[in-house]
Amino acid sequence: MNIAIIGSGSFGCALAKILSKNNSIKIWSYLEEEADMINNEHRCMFVKDLVLDDSISASTDYEKVIENSKIIVLVTPSRVIRETCKNIKNYVTDQEIVLLSKGMEEEKLLSEVIYEELGKETSVISGPSHAEQIARDIPTFVMYSGNKNLKDIFETDNFHLTYTEDAIGMQLGATLKNIVSLGSGIVEGLGYESNTLSYFITEGLREINEISIKMGAKPETIYGLAGLGDLLTTSLSMDSRNKRAGLLLAKGKSIDEVRKEVGMTIEGLDSLKSGYNLSKKYNIDAKIIDNLYNIIYNKKDIKTILD
Repeated sequence: MNIAIIGSGSFGCALAKILSKNNSIKIWSYLEEEADMINNEHRCMFVKDLVLDDSISASTDYEKVIENSKIIVLVTPSRVIRETCKNIKNYVTDQEIVLLSKGMEEEKLLSEVIYEELGKETSVISGPSHAEQIARDIPTFVMYSGNKNLKDIFETDNFHLTYTEDAIGMQLGATLKNIVSLGSGIVEGLGYESNTLSYFITEGLREINEISIKMGAKPETIYGLAGLGDLLTTSLSMDSRNKRAGLLLAKGKSIDEVRKEVGMTIEGLDSLKSGYNLSKKYNIDAKIIDNLYNIIYNKKDIKTILD
């Protein structure tokens, strides 16, 4: 199967590695130096130990990557999904679209953005899935929604998919957990221990669930792999960019300093306004999201994270 992966970040490269065992993979890169590293060194710029099969190629040219593909996988940062869809629109024909990016555009799900730009329904894969661990073939269990015929293509011995009809819940869980994970990093960075962190994560999950149900999600999705599962791994693992960002914020680093030190997209920061606006729209008691929003955007003392 010819698969085009749009995005050569850590997840795009990790996915390319596991899919290349049975498929022909081309990756679109934003930067020439990323594409060159994949083509010439068979490595990913963002995952130090990830070695890619030499059959995998990369290019900054959308047309070259997408031509003859049967599946287009979107793994760019959520904030550029609409722009990406506009850029690939002329090359999209009958391919299946699969979304692995986690985030929203203001109050819109990414699947809605994709439909608006490409006129196509999308399948969604989401769950606790750090790229660094996928690249090391650590057993990973995620959820999948969409065209059931694609499930076997993405599943491997160590990458397991559980099907659900609830694409809304999957996307909301993936977006909102990043916010809570960012906050959990702050909590830990301030020196609080497991008693406090457990409270913070549990309360954050309640807020995620209440917002998601208002938007049509099923509670079992939020309390499953795409919600609770993803929340736990991003809140507890140092592979999480959101947690690392929170730890740095707790040390007094500025937002710009944090973005530079983490070096990759921090979806929790990008999704915070969406979560805040949704909590207000649906009149949800969401003090975790409120406090974090006020810290980031209203310059409140970082110690108010638990107020």
